[in-house]
Amino acid sequence: MKPNVKKIPGPKSQKILDKLKKLNLGNSAVYPFVHSDRGQGCYFYDIDNNLFLDFASQIASNPLGYNNQDLKKIIKKYSNIQPIKYAGQDFVVKEHKDLLEELLTITPKTLNSAFLINSGAEAVENSIKICMRKRPKTKFGISFKGSFHGRTLGALSLTNSKPVYNKNYLRIPHKILHFNEGAKEELLKIIKKEDSESIGFLIIEPIQGEGGYNVASKNMLADIRKVTKQYNIPLISDEVQSGMGRTGKWWAIQNFNINPDIISAAKALQVGATIANKSFISEPGAISSTWGGGHILDLALGLETIKIIKRKKLLINIKNTGIYLRKRLNELDVKNQRGIGLMQAFDLENKEIRDNLIIECLKNGLVVLGCGHNGVRLIPPYIISKTEIDQAIDILDSSIKRCSNKLFKHQGMICNYMNCGEILS
Repeated sequence: MKPNVKKIPGPKSQKILDKLKKLNLGNSAVYPFVHSDRGQGCYFYDIDNNLFLDFASQIASNPLGYNNQDLKKIIKKYSNIQPIKYAGQDFVVKEHKDLLEELLTITPKTLNSAFLINSGAEAVENSIKICMRKRPKTKFGISFKGSFHGRTLGALSLTNSKPVYNKNYLRIPHKILHFNEGAKEELLKIIKKEDSESIGFLIIEPIQGEGGYNVASKNMLADIRKVTKQYNIPLISDEVQSGMGRTGKWWAIQNFNINPDIISAAKALQVGATIANKSFISEPGAISSTWGGGHILDLALGLETIKIIKRKKLLINIKNTGIYLRKRLNELDVKNQRGIGLMQAFDLENKEIRDNLIIECLKNGLVVLGCGHNGVRLIPPYIISKTEIDQAIDILDSSIKRCSNKLFKHQGMICNYMNCGEILS
């Protein structure tokens, strides 16, 4: 298969996108096409029969690509069951137990329990809550410059990637460390001034997601972990985007040989999860959720996703194709190539060129995402092949050359939907 785009947006997509723009209270669609139910592996069709190669994976939520036959069997199994959703924290379904058992086979041994919820933001929220409950003298938490932890108010309080996300919203008390090797000394200064018991938690993305795909240095993470252990400060590893195999290990922080106290997971897992030692919660009712652990189809799909990754030995494929993708990226005229496994990124000269590149790639059938100020992130499905990577690199290469021309400017219908030169990342 090869990407093939005739017109974007096509007439069928235009009709739906225009209606959505009128009705949707949040952002209107950023990418101007409407998915069809057709696709295979790393490719999908929109409803206007345009064929795209997906290097965005639904923002890391679709790790196995489109129309995976094993996942389709699970969907078929539950197709005649109603209701699909139960109040899972109060009324038990077997799938809840099944997913927890499988999930805990891939977590560090000290993290022996998990709380299932609906999203990554909720996973972060509950990570924060169980730390606060365990540390009654908490006055504030600590996060990092460039971090993104979610859009609910607690998680958003710790998000520092873009001012627009926090504007006019109340924030829980927090302090911010730089995402570099100076973080240890900054943390020690806070401890000296404020007392360690007032710190409820420290939360970090081992590889920052929306904030730029910045990879933590091994020294910085080792230093931070040493200090948090010394002062008994819970360390939360936010793996909503980087976890579940994306880096070639089940959890990104395992690339740094560090065990956190809590992991927040979601996206590729199909449900949200706060993963910790059972001792973190001893009081019934301290955390709960109506749908948490009760959406039986999502639970079953999450369970099968883990099993497929194991059965198909996809962690090996992620490592190998990640190395190949990085090698091919090094051939392009880009800056600051970075990442681990199939979580790769690079920078362009400025934001305008980056935004134009994303549009140009889309027009040529490749879906990529922005990150940070002028970065592009590449997060293809775990089943990606070297041939498909070569297709993506060819499109990136030609698109970079076009967009780097100072006279380059997008034209046509697509600019009515993407605000050419100024898209969201």
